[in-house]
Amino acid sequence: MATIHVRRAHQLGREAARRRLEELVHYLQDKLEAELHWEGERLVFKRSGASGEVVIGDDFVEVNVKLGLLLSPMRGLLEQAIHRQLDAELA
Repeated sequence: MATIHVRRAHQLGREAARRRLEELVHYLQDKLEAELHWEGERLVFKRSGASGEVVIGDDFVEVNVKLGLLLSPMRGLLEQAIHRQLDAELA
């Protein structure tokens, strides 16, 4: 099982960061075809072979993804895409 862990600092505040990260949410939904739901400031997603969360804090965003055996080979591509989305949305 492969894991992805990305933590990024920001200076936007929690609400602004959450609004900006809607693009990342749509990316995860489209690319992973995942079921998503918010639990406070924590976005939880799950699909066959992958699960994880996006945690939004006052000054940080943390993305944690667990990939099953079939999706493990895509780890590098998914991690790069997450970095690109975070760079774009938190800049």
